[in-house]
Amino acid sequence: MGNLLLLLDKDTLKTVIEAVQTFALFAFIALLVVLFTAGLLVKFFAKEKFKGYLSVALGVLLGFCALLIAIILYLQISRMAVKNEIDANFYLILGFLCLLLISGITLTILKKIQKNLAFKILAIVFSLIIVAYAVCLIVLLPTVKNEWENYTPNNNVLFIVLSALLVVVIALLSLLFDRKKGEYTTKQLSYAGVCIALSYALSFVKFFSLPLGGSITLVSMLPIMIYAYIFGAKRGVLVGVIYGLLQCLQNPQIYQPLQVLLDYPIAFGALGLAGIFKGCKLLKGKAILELILGMTVACLFRYFSHVLSGYFVFYSWALWEGQELLYSFAYNAFVLVDLAIDVVVGGMIFASKSVKNYVDGIN
Repeated sequence: MGNLLLLLDKDTLKTVIEAVQTFALFAFIALLVVLFTAGLLVKFFAKEKFKGYLSVALGVLLGFCALLIAIILYLQISRMAVKNEIDANFYLILGFLCLLLISGITLTILKKIQKNLAFKILAIVFSLIIVAYAVCLIVLLPTVKNEWENYTPNNNVLFIVLSALLVVVIALLSLLFDRKKGEYTTKQLSYAGVCIALSYALSFVKFFSLPLGGSITLVSMLPIMIYAYIFGAKRGVLVGVIYGLLQCLQNPQIYQPLQVLLDYPIAFGALGLAGIFKGCKLLKGKAILELILGMTVACLFRYFSHVLSGYFVFYSWALWEGQELLYSFAYNAFVLVDLAIDVVVGGMIFASKSVKNYVDGIN
């Protein structure tokens, strides 16, 4: 099967991938309708079993997402191989993801067996290694692709300053407005894996894709933002960063090191800010409003991250000469369309008293 895929040209593989994504869209919608209908029946005719049904429904969704991820990711990697895009960059990013995965699993196991001293020492070691790896990654990634050797970002100093400022603001907001106290637990890590898997699978289900990157998806941001709402902004930002790295691995658009950070880990890390209004005294008892306001702030920060990248790195592709900034705002408005879809679906989900009780039970 693998050899057969490699014999196909990149355009044929792209057509196959788009066909699978279209099928996945309708299959996912059909699955949601079936699960929702079944849930209503269980709630009305066997209310005592509804909580158990939610666990089963979540398992079915995860199984579907895992299958979808495996199929489409395999097709995407095959297409990258045909286009000769599996190079050092791909393996550097893959290595970074593996390092994060190994670190997380190791620290989780140590925390579980209560080896506090070993946990603290290893946490410091892993943190230093991850930071060193990240610095090397930025340095080693090529500034541009080979066909754009003479390309340079616009106003590089201002680009770095604004990017650093964006990171500082996201970090401060996640620290200052995170009302979720306590250490990481196995439950939180488990839900993190579930939400990342759901978001990653939903990111393949696209309504529309833009030529230079970006797409309108079936609520792919929503699981990450709900996680941030339940478990707090700090944890949400971290989960968003991991999800952003997976997005980079899925379909890398690498032109400049800082652009990679802005379009992937920083942009998707900002989704963790969806949790900053949870527990706000002025919004006490208004879960839907807390979630919607948090989602709006989170998506606006993701939007600004893409706008910075678009203006300073992709300015030469702007269709409006002399209006590169305005063009970047307009081009990246797909994030706001994604936000509108997420707000509607998120509001519908949290309008259910059973869901709110389930969320309260998690906490």
